[in-house]
Amino acid sequence: MNSKSFFRKFIEKFSMNKVIALLTLSDVFSWGIYLSITSLVGLYLEKKLGFSAVETVGVGVGIYYLVRAIAQIPIGLVTDNIKRDRDDLLFLTAGNLLMGLPFLFYPVIQSSIVFYLLQAIFGLGTAMNLVTWRKLFARNLDKNREGVSYALYDTIISGAIAAFSVGVGLVANISQEYFDGVMLFFGIVIMASSILPALIFDVRERKTF
Repeated sequence: MNSKSFFRKFIEKFSMNKVIALLTLSDVFSWGIYLSITSLVGLYLEKKLGFSAVETVGVGVGIYYLVRAIAQIPIGLVTDNIKRDRDDLLFLTAGNLLMGLPFLFYPVIQSSIVFYLLQAIFGLGTAMNLVTWRKLFARNLDKNREGVSYALYDTIISGAIAAFSVGVGLVANISQEYFDGVMLFFGIVIMASSILPALIFDVRERKTF
């Protein structure tokens, strides 16, 4: 086997189809960003809300998971009853938008109630994202390449989280104003990531078409 043939086989083995690639990028710029800053939210709110930040974050996380838990089953039932994947793509696109929206308001948080409301919105967005993303990813995997596809996805996501985390830490450490800017910028990026699942509408060769 010559080097050109070896390189071609290597590329083919570790490549993704268009749908899997778009879904992976969607997660990079939604969950990848969220997971890189979630550990810093407590510190961020401490400067915004003072001594009540720990309690506020705890209650807010509870609200987020409660809304996420309640919303996922109805979303799953609705999307399962529609045979084509347009509903899944619409829910996923809307989910990314809702996931990014709360971060736009983080810089102006003045009370715990506002944070709780933003957490509820984020919980609904993640429920819409998780149910439909998992369905689309699983159904569009190439046969006999499931393992490497999941491994590639996790490698890309892990690398992105590592890079985002370092960047956030360095910028946020400069000043509160810079931290506000990071939250606002990441909110915009997460919302913009909704473009990626929307592009799947034009992939005619997708298995869920």
